[in-house]
Amino acid sequence: MLGRPDFAMTMTPDEQATMRAHGEFLQSQLAAGTLVVAGPVPDPAGVFGLGVFEAESLDALRRLLDGDPAQVIGRYELAPMGPTVVRPARPQGA
Repeated sequence: MLGRPDFAMTMTPDEQATMRAHGEFLQSQLAAGTLVVAGPVPDPAGVFGLGVFEAESLDALRRLLDGDPAQVIGRYELAPMGPTVVRPARPQGA
């Protein structure tokens, strides 16, 4: 969770720039195949982001996330994920 419940609506110009850089970081991880899915969660208590990454270990993921510009305005809570169920991608136009 970011520092204040209304963060998404009251970002300063510096925070907006950091969040743009965060988005670019996520796009780079998506292109690299490390990021599986990510997006904002509009919790009434305060917006936060959720991301699923594929990494060899939590330590490897921590090292990767050290490069995320959003570290200066937020924090990550990391947890390993066990066996998963995933639906296949929908065909285009479905």
